[in-house]
Amino acid sequence: MRGSRPGSAIALVVLSLLVLGPASSALAQTDAGTDEKIVFDVGLTGDITSPNPFRACCTADYEMLWMNYDLLFNFANSDLSPEPAIAMSSEHSKDYMTWTFEIRDDAMWHDGQPLTAEDIVFTYQAIADYRLAFFKDYLPFNPTLSAPNPTTLVWESQEPTFAPTIPPWVPILPKHVWEEFTKVSDDPAEVKKAFKEYENFPAIGSGPFQLTEWEKGQSFTMEARRPYWGGDPVIDEVVFHIYENQEAMVQALKNGEIQFAEALKPTLFDALEGEANIQTHVAPAGCFSNLAFNFGGQGKTDTHDPAIEDLAVRDAVAQAIDKQAIVSSIWQGYAVPGDSVVRPQQELWYYDIPAEDEFTFDLDLAAQTLEDAGYVDGDNDGVREAPDGHPLQWEIVTLTDEAGSNDTGKLIEGWLEQIGIGVDLVPVSTTKAYVLWADGDFDAYVWGWCGDPDPDFILSLHTTGQCLGWSDGCYSNAEFDAMYEEQRTIFDREERRAFIVEMQEFLYRENPQIVLAYENDLQAFRTDRFEGYVPVPEPDGFYLFGWGADSYLSLHPIEGAPTTVEKPGLSAGVWIAIAAGVVVIVILVALMRRRGGEEQA
Repeated sequence: MRGSRPGSAIALVVLSLLVLGPASSALAQTDAGTDEKIVFDVGLTGDITSPNPFRACCTADYEMLWMNYDLLFNFANSDLSPEPAIAMSSEHSKDYMTWTFEIRDDAMWHDGQPLTAEDIVFTYQAIADYRLAFFKDYLPFNPTLSAPNPTTLVWESQEPTFAPTIPPWVPILPKHVWEEFTKVSDDPAEVKKAFKEYENFPAIGSGPFQLTEWEKGQSFTMEARRPYWGGDPVIDEVVFHIYENQEAMVQALKNGEIQFAEALKPTLFDALEGEANIQTHVAPAGCFSNLAFNFGGQGKTDTHDPAIEDLAVRDAVAQAIDKQAIVSSIWQGYAVPGDSVVRPQQELWYYDIPAEDEFTFDLDLAAQTLEDAGYVDGDNDGVREAPDGHPLQWEIVTLTDEAGSNDTGKLIEGWLEQIGIGVDLVPVSTTKAYVLWADGDFDAYVWGWCGDPDPDFILSLHTTGQCLGWSDGCYSNAEFDAMYEEQRTIFDREERRAFIVEMQEFLYRENPQIVLAYENDLQAFRTDRFEGYVPVPEPDGFYLFGWGADSYLSLHPIEGAPTTVEKPGLSAGVWIAIAAGVVVIVILVALMRRRGGEEQA
């Protein structure tokens, strides 16, 4: 008799489907079940890491944070300079040690409580006091924050500072939600741990949208929250769909299942040219790809090869990488070779390393560099041994859902093996790469960075204090640490720029990471349902995944266009097959019952 119940259950489900019939279903409707929601669908190949800002990692995380939270200042569409957001204005004392901000009085948390200056004090002070690494460098010189009233924020610094004008990319958190974590212990380490471990779902912020649904590896949903001080969004929901590969994402775009596809491969991007109702967009190189090294001390596992700490080894790797080949074969012209950690789009700050000072691609020279440093292939197996006898055999992580990472890794593998460094490529998802990074379970990885308009952030990644924070692999150099702190004290822009040029030269010589390419962000979107994209910065910047939620606030349906995608039901052939299956199941159930009765008799 066992087994008949599952059979009966299957038959019941299938019969129910047959009764319901092959109906079509819209992606979303209002709670009342009448008027359709206005749903905007976006395609990605990487999921969010966590709703918790202190575990944010990558592109999807930051797009969610832009929509879910407000900042003290936003970035202007014209030139990414600071513009009013939660802070409507600011003024500083003559010595630049005290900053006073006027805080708007019409911002609300998603749970209906008002956002006040006290929430900003709590957020910033917690980051400063508990050294929450992801954001602490935005708040230098041990600041003290206070709120004399709900609409006034006072920032007092122990040193003159221009930090508020960078501006700080710190999501403002609701004190009434997060305050409990400051009370878990008198030990700052335990408080820090509590902040990072909080699940934070649904994520209560003050932004125009709220993260309300998250199916890991499948999708996450941002629902509009009205009223919003910056203007109410027209669209009701933004659903980010996670695809296992870009081919599936592009097909979804062609089918109209999504309206926007992010970070496309050049081949797929080019193939969309001329497609009906689809427009492509080449956004500027807001990021760079890199080969970053693990120097040890990174996480609980720490499997790094100590030979990486030898500058001669890193020099040899730099000499063995053909950046132009990466640009030509991987990015097919949608990139330029990289050198500095500051991007060319940061025109005021970028320093183009002179050709005579650059590492040139020379495999023979790279091999000789290793030979001269004592790394020889004593057993003639093709892999060199370090002076202490251990083989140079590295695990290099590549990201399967990051455009260009895997293919770049394969090129690097071939070049390094030619100079006697064995390579085991470890292709994983972004989520898994984040785990390997946190554990220190890698020798190097092919990933990348997107910096702020001001170079302070991207420079901070290479400081000792960012170990286990934003650091790629716990690179530590006391001389660079001192340089980083000094650039924060230089108020004359031209003088600061000259000093930051020196810092770029220093990092290029030190090779804590090798900047491979500055690649364009290749975006594509449908033109038949929504309009209102806002490029940031103007005139040809990012439509999405850039510097704010401007497009999400501006997007609206084209007059007469549907606001949801109708997903077709099952085909007639499928329903016939199901009906046939039901007949078979019914017969099997009857036979099993009969057999069971005979056995009992």
